[in-house]
Parts: sequence; C-alpha cells; structure tokens
Amino acid sequence: MSEANLHTRRVLVFGDDTRSFLAIVRSLGRRGIVVDAAASNFRSPALRSRYIRAIHELPPWMGDGTEWLDTVLQLLSLATYDLVIPCDETTLLPLQKHRAELSELTQLAIPDDRSITILFDKHETRELATQVHVRVPLGRLTSVNDTADRLLAELGAPVVLKPRRSYSLADLSARAKVRIIDEPKRLRKALSECDFNETLAEEFFPGTGVGVSVLASCGRVLQAFEHHRVREIAGASFYRVSAALTPELLEACKVMLAQLGYTGVAMFEFKQHKTKGWALLEINARPWGSMPLPVALGVDFPYQWYRLLVLGETTDPSNYRTGVYGRNLFPDLRNSMLEAEARHLSRIGTVRFISGRMLELLRLLTRREVHDVFTMDDPRPGAFEFLEFAGVVVRRLGNLVPGALERRRRRSRTKVAKARVAEGEMHILFVCQGNICRSPFAAALLGTRCIDQSIAISSAGTLPKPGRPVPNLGIEAAAIHGIDLSGHRSVWLSRNMLRAASLLIVFDDITKAAVLDRYPDTKTPMILLGELAGVGQIGDPVDGDARTFRQTYSRIQTSIGEMAAILNREQPNVTVQAPSST
Repeated sequence: MSEANLHTRRVLVFGDDTRSFLAIVRSLGRRGIVVDAAASNFRSPALRSRYIRAIHELPPWMGDGTEWLDTVLQLLSLATYDLVIPCDETTLLPLQKHRAELSELTQLAIPDDRSITILFDKHETRELATQVHVRVPLGRLTSVNDTADRLLAELGAPVVLKPRRSYSLADLSARAKVRIIDEPKRLRKALSECDFNETLAEEFFPGTGVGVSVLASCGRVLQAFEHHRVREIAGASFYRVSAALTPELLEACKVMLAQLGYTGVAMFEFKQHKTKGWALLEINARPWGSMPLPVALGVDFPYQWYRLLVLGETTDPSNYRTGVYGRNLFPDLRNSMLEAEARHLSRIGTVRFISGRMLELLRLLTRREVHDVFTMDDPRPGAFEFLEFAGVVVRRLGNLVPGALERRRRRSRTKVAKARVAEGEMHILFVCQGNICRSPFAAALLGTRCIDQSIAISSAGTLPKPGRPVPNLGIEAAAIHGIDLSGHRSVWLSRNMLRAASLLIVFDDITKAAVLDRYPDTKTPMILLGELAGVGQIGDPVDGDARTFRQTYSRIQTSIGEMAAILNREQPNVTVQAPSST
C-alpha cells in the first residue's frame, strides 16, 4: 500500500490513560494514521496529544448497554474507521458482546471469543498453563468447605486471594481486587465475604516481576519484548527496565499462544526468583501499562499490530537495547512517597529516600531512561501532567495555611446564597460516588429542613451503576433521622442532570474530581457539603459498619442544618424531586 493511501487511514482508540492509550496514539500518529479517541476522563493529560484529531464522548456501559451501543453504532456509521482499539477490559468486553453488529462497520482489535474466555479468567488461564506444562503458583478455586487454617496449611502464608475475572459486564465500574493475606483472622473474614468458585486461592510466589510482551498471528509469535519491574508497591509498578528475552519464559508464551491460535498483542506476567525459579501469574490479552517502554525502544507493537490486522502484513522482529529504564514519573513519585511512609522513616530519612529516587533521573543524561509521558515530539501531555501535579501540591499546601478551612467555609456559604437569589427555579443536586449512601440521604434530609416549595432537590452518582438500593445499614442509619430511603434507587450523573442544576453539592475530593473528569466544561457552581459546617470531607461509609454509617449521617445532618439555615433566611420553603434518568 502506498504511503499516500496509508495517510488516509483512521483508527478509533478507546481510552485516555497516559500509558497504553498514549503509547498507541503516538505510535500510530507518528506513522501518519489519523487517530480519534473515545474517552471518559476528559481532563486526562493524554488527550492533549498532538496526534489526536478528535475526542468523542460516549455514555458508559450500564444496564443492558443499549445507550452505549446506539451511540457507538452512530459514531461508526458517521466516520470510517479501519480499526477500533480498546485499551482495557471496560471497553473491550462491551465490544466483544456486540462483536457481530460492530464488525459490520469496522475491524475490532480484540481477541477471538475463546481466547477472551480463557485469558480473562484466571482459573481458565491456570488450567491452560497446566495443560501445556507452564508453571503456575500452587493454588485452586476456593470452595464452601475452605477454612483459613486449611488454606494456610495447604498454601503457606501469605495466601493470595484473586477474583477469577478482574471485570465483568455486570460491573465495569470497579476492578475486582487481589488480596494478599497472612493473618488467620483476616483470612477468615475474607473467606466469609468471597464468592466461592469465583475466587482463586494461591501461594504467594516471591521474586521480581517480569513481563514478556508479544504480538502473535494465528498462534505464532512475531515480536517479543521483556521488561523487569524495578520496584512495585501494592501490585503497582511505574518503573521498569528492558531486559534480554529469557528463553524459558518466551517458550512458555509461545506454547500457550499456539494452543489458542492467538492473534493480537498480549503481556505475560511472571515472577522470577533466584532459588524458586519462575511462575506465570496472569496474562493481559490487551494493551498493557508498560507499553511505552518497548515503543520508545523501537519495538512498535501498536503499529505492527495495526499492519497485521488492517493490512494483513507480518513484520520482522525488532531488536532493542537492554538496560534502559522506563518511568511514569508522577505516579512513580507518589508510589515512592507511599513506600517511604510504609517504612516509617523520619522526616530526614524521607528526604534522603526521595532524593535518592530523584537521582535516578540522571539516567536521562546517558539515554538510559525514557518517560511514558514526556517526549520531545509530543510535549503537551507531559506539560499538562506537570501542571496537574503542581496544582495538587499547591492545594495541599494551601490547606496548611492558617484559616484555610474557615475561608473555604465562607466561600461555600456564599455560593449557596448566590444560587438561592439567582433568577429562576433553584435546583440543588447532591452527588456522591454510588448514589446509594450519602447523596440520597442528604437530598431527603434537606427536603425536610427547607421551607420554600419551589426549590427542587435531587441526587445522583458518578459510578455508572443505576438501579441499586441503599444498603440496609444506610436505611437503618437514615431512619434514626426520620428519613426513609427504602424506595431509593441509584441514578448515574448525566450531562443533562448537571446542566439542569443551579448548585452541585459533593462530599469529598474523590467525587469532585470524578465530576470534573467527566464534565470539565461544567459551569454549575460546586461545593463540598462538609465545608458549610467546617467538618471537612465526608467519606463514603459504604464499606463500613453501623457505627460508620451513623457517624457519617450525623456529619451530613450537621452540614444540612447549616445549608437549610442559609436557604431559609433568603426566602422563607422544599420538595424532593425524583432524579431524572436522562
């Protein structure tokens, strides 16, 4: 195919992260391929890339997915895309479910159904590995007869509890967590909460994390790349180094991919120990977080993948330099701070520790380090990430200034008063994450405290999980305050709901960030409820006990009292409006 024709090619990439998504965008954009993005976090620095032509807003997958599917079908009908690439399971699984309809309009860069069934299920992955004699940690599915003592005796301490699947179509808003547990009491509690036959129990395999990334066609490996994790905390790593391919690990990848007849990209996660050898932990059958490192070293997985799927071309494997470090700078700095805290270092010790980490940046001068976000040909994502990080630091420093809490309280009270005297009907919208604990209680409580019947009150959540009831502990805690939440069902915060609101009330910085990530262009005034009464952020009690719910609702009651006083002074009467589903 001629270079001129290649320049007319278009790809739609689902995502907005600064790792795999940005690596794919840059890889294809540098080749002259037109790249559009379908994002959910519209404040992401990655969306500032010069290689993105257009950014599309799609509704999240929720309920039966009808709204999501209709929007995607419309987008693909209006624009001709040669390839659609999802960067994680939250977009890959919906694409797989509607493969038949969508494949009539474009090509999907997702594995075949059999590969998804096996590689996105950790138990099935273990079964395949065992079948082809690839070593995995000792483990099995849990059963109703398992006890903490039994598992500790069988697997040793600590025990690793893993969900079979990280995501499911029923709940794409939350990633299922892996837990490493070494205390019998904690393990007993975890077992009492886990879904048997959907949870794996494994031995903890020590060692260095090793990733072998591959591109395969019909089960044959076309390209491979190996990296070692330099450090990790809580299973996350943002610093790794390129390494020569380990023959045994590469062979394990080859035999499993051949068994599946796999086509596409994948990253095999191993642990390697000096005396215990190696074991396969899991396989990411999709773009992976460490992809920027091989791309920076000339192993251009996204472009090779594109050529394979769109042009039907296989490429010769590329060689790469070893001993080159790849870093996602700001997440790595945050992880370093967490590591310093975990070590319980003194203030001086913390400064020395972080200074040592900063000295690693000198590898940039010898071309032995590359960064995921900062690149010379596409500087804006790095610049915006720096500004984002600096903004967080400035806000935290500002919170330490004497009188900061009182100033925020005055500003919040002023916003409520201004919204109250504005022309037209006043609509107060309470927003929390799930719309099942804090926001429905606050909305209902304000409805009993205000006088003005013209004020509309509603609530919503940032998580796309509509139709959920309030937990029993929440219903009981609300009843203490004379509020009945038994009939409430959660609603997702849509753009139309936000536009209709004259005042937006959130409970913590997490929710505030989630609202602004999705709707950065909102003009609706926003406050933190707790600032009205000087009680600060009001955390989510959803995973807490009865006492946590009572304490949370008590703080909400205090803040609602302050808010009602402001509203009632302005114009002596509130009806609780049912949330719109639009």
